[in-house]
Amino acid sequence: MLKFLLILTLIYPTSSIHPSQIQCFGVIGDSITAGFSMESHSLIKDFYEYRGQSFSIGGKKDFLTIPNIINKLYGTNLENSCASFATTFISHSIEQYHHHLLFQLDSHQKMGITKGVNCNVAISGALSTQNIQMWNQLQDEWQKFNCSNKWKLLTIMIGANDICEYCINGYNNTIDAYIFNMEQLFKNINEQSNKMFVNVISTFDVSLTEDFQHEDCKIFHFLINECPCILGRHQQPDAKYVVKQLYKDINEQLYKLVEKYNVKENIQYVVQPILEDFQIYNQSYLSSLDCFHPSAFANHVMATALWNNMFLPPEQKIRDMPYSMPIYTPTDEDMLQ
Repeated sequence: MLKFLLILTLIYPTSSIHPSQIQCFGVIGDSITAGFSMESHSLIKDFYEYRGQSFSIGGKKDFLTIPNIINKLYGTNLENSCASFATTFISHSIEQYHHHLLFQLDSHQKMGITKGVNCNVAISGALSTQNIQMWNQLQDEWQKFNCSNKWKLLTIMIGANDICEYCINGYNNTIDAYIFNMEQLFKNINEQSNKMFVNVISTFDVSLTEDFQHEDCKIFHFLINECPCILGRHQQPDAKYVVKQLYKDINEQLYKLVEKYNVKENIQYVVQPILEDFQIYNQSYLSSLDCFHPSAFANHVMATALWNNMFLPPEQKIRDMPYSMPIYTPTDEDMLQ
């Protein structure tokens, strides 16, 4: 494998990255990337983050994830790649919700399984203000796995919570703060790292979940004030209308920002719009715990859409996920894009 990678390095310029060159993974994100409530079925009992099954970073066997796809195609050693194998209790990041919770978790419930978190440094409840915190943690993890001089696949998916709090922070301030925080992240990446392909997953219409709520899910949103302006205790009557425009305005600036920072030869940023035109086709796409977070099925579809997008030019990229499509098998000439 090492000999093959050396040959690839000689054949392809550093601005062209073949998927077989990826040896390390990393993510920056919120509860979606942490895999929160992916397989949960009841309040409190299943308050877990299924990190090892998360579409962009999970390495748990028999689940469709980006690391597992690369492992299957190229024999990547996931134990050394910083992929995640963990299931964690949300107390790992419960401070994100401490000002919302109407109940207290006992000491037994606060005990989580943390082994194997590795480079899934996503924080449930995170806003884009925590980008640099997660980036610093990710660099520490990459150092442990000797990833510094290896080709890395970084997936950034953050912004849902920024949008969920638009009525608290203001429409324009939400956009400005998000773009500022993303710019700080891109600056740090360019200054402090190298050899990286960066998937930047654009923001999406989180208000779509409003039509799929049932009574148990509404109780959950009330208890922790999840997505406060759309589903929680600050719910706005015009949220659907506002959010439908807000995420588009954010993405318009995000595309420009990515273009601005695509200046380093061995770091390539690409916006992956897998959710920009997303519709929720049925309840199977959503966690049965809160009718908000992606289910295990949705993670399966997201992994396929993201993987296939990594080989499509901008004008052909997937922007919706109506079903689980076939997984693309790259040729020797296929570069990540």
